Amino acid sequence: MDHANVLKGSPFRTAVYATAAVVVTLAVMGAVAFVFVRQTLESEIERQIGAEQVMLQEIYDKGGEAALIRTIAEINNPVALSRRAIGAFGPDGLKLAGNIAAAPPAARFQRTTLAVAGASGGETRAYYVHVTALNDLQLVIGHDLSLIAATERRLIVALAVSGLVAGLVILLIGYAASHESLRKLRALETTLDRVSRGDDAARVPVQGDGDQIDRIARRVNAHLDRLSGLMTTTRATAAAIAHDLKTPLSRAQLALQSARGLIENGRDAQDSLERIETELARLSAIFDTVLRIARIETDSGSGTRERFDLPPVLADLFETFAPVAEERGQTLVLHQSGDALPPVRGDARMIRQMVANLIQNAISHSGPGNRTEIAARGHDGACVLEIADRGPGIPEAERARVFDLFYRGNESRTGGGNGLGLALVRAIAERHAIAITLSDNAPGLRVTLGFPAVG
Repeated sequence: MDHANVLKGSPFRTAVYATAAVVVTLAVMGAVAFVFVRQTLESEIERQIGAEQVMLQEIYDKGGEAALIRTIAEINNPVALSRRAIGAFGPDGLKLAGNIAAAPPAARFQRTTLAVAGASGGETRAYYVHVTALNDLQLVIGHDLSLIAATERRLIVALAVSGLVAGLVILLIGYAASHESLRKLRALETTLDRVSRGDDAARVPVQGDGDQIDRIARRVNAHLDRLSGLMTTTRATAAAIAHDLKTPLSRAQLALQSARGLIENGRDAQDSLERIETELARLSAIFDTVLRIARIETDSGSGTRERFDLPPVLADLFETFAPVAEERGQTLVLHQSGDALPPVRGDARMIRQMVANLIQNAISHSGPGNRTEIAARGHDGACVLEIADRGPGIPEAERARVFDLFYRGNESRTGGGNGLGLALVRAIAERHAIAITLSDNAPGLRVTLGFPAVG
């Protein structure tokens, strides 16, 4: 795995940003904690100094200066010399008792450096000191700041170590996540490369983690499934077109050879020329229908979209196809609804072609005595159209395929159809979001068109 690409990955970059955020957060929190700890410890020292001041004040009030000096001398034992600073000074600043060499400036509480007498001589330390007046005397009490300093150092070290550990953990997690993401993306890249080279069966592996890449992988696989289906359909369509064009082309070629022979023999070739014209017209019709289906399926939907009523269209189609049905010994019936039907919206010419193809299909593939019924009704504010015949029907196993290009069942083949009528119906229906349902009419076929409601 290329480590440079892993480090450039979005998860690792996010981890870097998160690490920076953690460091900044810890720095801010550390500063707040530092101030809080210092103030807390100083408050505790102030409490202790205050208690000692009260005690010495009481001794001074009861026994005077001598009692105060004696008590300070007792307090100044060698063990506590370096931890506590205490001293009493006269009006002229002369030291009367204690371990402080010189009195600091008068103040309530302050941080200052004092020279304090120790067991092995004098030493200078930082103290937290309070100076108070006892009549003409100055009483100085201080506690060293080594505990506060040590606590502050430990706090800084703890925050620094915490930041370092947290940053390393976040970076490691980011590196691992980036590594995993890159591995999945490489698998996606490999799959798409295989597909581009013609491997229709290649699919992106889904790890089941449920992350964004897995969701993308599922979507890509769905698109690849659809693409594979389209490619299969395209191959089948190409084969079907070649098959359907071969017959009329062969017939036209034979008729052309026949006409050529007749002309060479000085005979009339009119019949052969008419057969050639018929076959070429059939070829032209096939091409026109295929191109029309392709245009409808690839159109963005920016064509004519008008609101119109369906009954006048049905009435006009009934007048057109009723004589055709009668010539075949069949009956075409149009059921007129007494209630006003909801309007439909779309390209009126296309919708008329769709309904005409369905009526023609019902008449063409049914024998004498067939009864084809056309009925429209309203349902939930939308229009529903049904075309039912009593012909041979379509087996349930084939109903999902009858809308494919050039698909023809046995009955259709005997009827001479080219398998494009229902494909055109499906293209127009999908363009207008019309739901098509095929069901058994017992006997025959019932086609139900559910138009979308017009707002």
